[in-house]
Amino acid sequence: MISQYQLIENTSKKYYNGSIWNSISCGRFKIIGKTNRCNKKGSYIYCLCEFEDGAIVESDFTNISKGNLKSPNFPNVFNVGYLGQGKWKCKINGSVTKEYTTWHHMIERCYSEKAHLKSNAYVGVTVCDRWHNFQNFCDDIVYLDGYDLWKNGEYELDKDFLCEKLGLKNKIYSPVTCKFIPRPMNISEATTRKNLTGNTYVGISPNGTIYEFKNKKKFASEHTDISYSSIDRCLNENRKIKGWIFKIKN
Repeated sequence: MISQYQLIENTSKKYYNGSIWNSISCGRFKIIGKTNRCNKKGSYIYCLCEFEDGAIVESDFTNISKGNLKSPNFPNVFNVGYLGQGKWKCKINGSVTKEYTTWHHMIERCYSEKAHLKSNAYVGVTVCDRWHNFQNFCDDIVYLDGYDLWKNGEYELDKDFLCEKLGLKNKIYSPVTCKFIPRPMNISEATTRKNLTGNTYVGISPNGTIYEFKNKKKFASEHTDISYSSIDRCLNENRKIKGWIFKIKN
């Protein structure tokens, strides 16, 4: 990382090479050199700073003094993900990149408590340690099946096909368990997985008839005048809808 900067002699008595400073959120760092970048007044006030995790960033005297520096290796994306250092960018010309959007959504689905409150579909799903680093994620996905079609179209990152093929009970996003598939296929498979949860359900009709089933969507279409999403509401809210009662069989 240092090679991309041109260093000049550092004669500062306060911001000298080797001086140790504290950041607000990312721990300690030390100044390792002064760069040839200057401000609008022509003053050379920029230094290279190295964090204890090895990350190197450039900052001016003011932000060094206030501790406003952030390490790109600090896990500040849902306490797990971090940007790392490399060629891949979050934004290009002010627009968020497709790579970052995909990576961020992946981390969010797996590790955001707020997302889990909305849906439990990703509770227990993880991201491999390597992909916690945005740079590694971007380096790896270029080799996944369907990458070119994802880059130029409506393909989406999927971990279910390969996890199931490998017989993995606990789903994980990783270079060996992911591929890109068409968006309609991903939606269709997600709907199927939602309705085939592995649970056995019990439905009690308004007249007392008891049914057992596994596919909520199929059962709703064949036996009731309510939607399969209403079955979910009955299960989650423990209440009747149009006289029907639904439970998960113990």
